[in-house]
Amino acid sequence: MKLDLLKLNNYNHLDIDTDIVVPPEYYEKMDIRDIKDLHVTGRLDINLDDEILANLEVRGTFILPCAITLDDVPYPFVTKIEEILGSFDDFFNKNKNTLDILPVIWENIVSEVPIRVVKEGVKNVNLHGDGWEYASSE
Repeated sequence: MKLDLLKLNNYNHLDIDTDIVVPPEYYEKMDIRDIKDLHVTGRLDINLDDEILANLEVRGTFILPCAITLDDVPYPFVTKIEEILGSFDDFFNKNKNTLDILPVIWENIVSEVPIRVVKEGVKNVNLHGDGWEYASSE
């Protein structure tokens, strides 16, 4: 997600309200099958120290494998990002005058992925197979 630094420089802030797509390369080696409906709202500001401040909210849905059945399980998430991205001059002096905030967004949403999910209605299933059986400690 590339943002225009010229607009940020002219107005000292930039409002964001957009859908974004995370390339599959970001999550192909993780237990994430897909990311749907990823929407970012918020604002970037330049503070008195010429630093770019991000105040964003990211909403979306991870599609994760069920820990028992391996079926797709939608897992909605919301995360807030409030951080300093760095000095404005570090970004503005680059040739394209753009700021790609997708790495910052990814770094924050990947922490929202749960260790495991179980599809609704599967928790009370009697699990057994050929030569094995799940036995609870009860």
